[in-house]
Amino acid sequence: MPAKKRSWVGRIYLGIDPETGQEKYEWVGRFATKRERDAAVARRRVELETAADKLSRPEAERITCAEYVEAYLERYERSHKTSSYDTASSALRRFVADFGDRPIGSIERHEAIAWAESVPASRVPIAVTLFNEAVDQELLDRNPFRGLGRRGRGRSDERPPTVEELERLLDGCLALGDYSEQMRALIVFAAYTGMRPGELFALEWGDIDLKANRIDVQRRVYKGLLDLPKSNKPRRIALTPPARDVLLRQPTRTEQLVFLSKTARKLAQPTLSGYWSQVKAATGLDFDFYLATKHYGVHLLYKLGLSTRAIGAQMGWSEKAVEKLLTVYGHIDVIALEEVDRLFAKLSPDAVSDAEAAPSGS
Repeated sequence: MPAKKRSWVGRIYLGIDPETGQEKYEWVGRFATKRERDAAVARRRVELETAADKLSRPEAERITCAEYVEAYLERYERSHKTSSYDTASSALRRFVADFGDRPIGSIERHEAIAWAESVPASRVPIAVTLFNEAVDQELLDRNPFRGLGRRGRGRSDERPPTVEELERLLDGCLALGDYSEQMRALIVFAAYTGMRPGELFALEWGDIDLKANRIDVQRRVYKGLLDLPKSNKPRRIALTPPARDVLLRQPTRTEQLVFLSKTARKLAQPTLSGYWSQVKAATGLDFDFYLATKHYGVHLLYKLGLSTRAIGAQMGWSEKAVEKLLTVYGHIDVIALEEVDRLFAKLSPDAVSDAEAAPSGS
């Protein structure tokens, strides 16, 4: 009978168990040689010492930024809709790439400032929110990103199309051949209702009350799936006369959806983008669909004298959001200048001269 091959047992002494009073060991393994045993025991001892050292440090020095972001997004997903979660997750990718392996409590103020200046403005607010939560959870005393959540310029240099430009875009729909009338209808309906593209894709005839001139915006298409409207709740809006006329001109169909693609299927963002690119190429104009419709509609309603509260109800925005858009896009300034133009158009040269000659305050 052959002799039994010798092996070496590796274990680490952990001290006395306070409950039993017995010596406590951790099993490391059985090894073919003493050298292998000693090396494995040494590695495990370092791991235990490192873990013990980590546990002795404050939590903010133990949790990495990547771990904290993961936990934050898990909570965020439970209380927010899919599109909001996708936006937050996407915005935090750059932060994790730059700071992921760092303890959350190790980021200094000067590092936060430098990072905020080096990334797109849209990436910063979520980092501010992330660290505000860490402060609220008492992991940190102060937020190194405080006050850095600047907003980007966005489209502040752009403007909605004029009436003439919108007409050119409508004429540009001829580039789509047999689908041109459907594309024109989609643009006009979007402009005069303020509905977002995803909401238009999911609009059904049953959502429309032609007698009451109302539309129930109950859903939208997001990444190919049905979701709540972006406002996170259904809303009822007015069916304005131009939009109503669009519906009355629509051919009688058996489909539930109001607007369809060229192939009579549900519209989606990539499909609309393809159609819109052809329209823009035909006109030489470079507005995106959302700007050319919804923001045009805001401008139009404001010019017609509608209050910001009423515009917000129609567009699914807060009144504050409407006021911000009117300011950012210069709508208020544009309309104010148009008032100046109308005033001088009504005045005769003599009236202007008399005003110039009149004493101040008269």
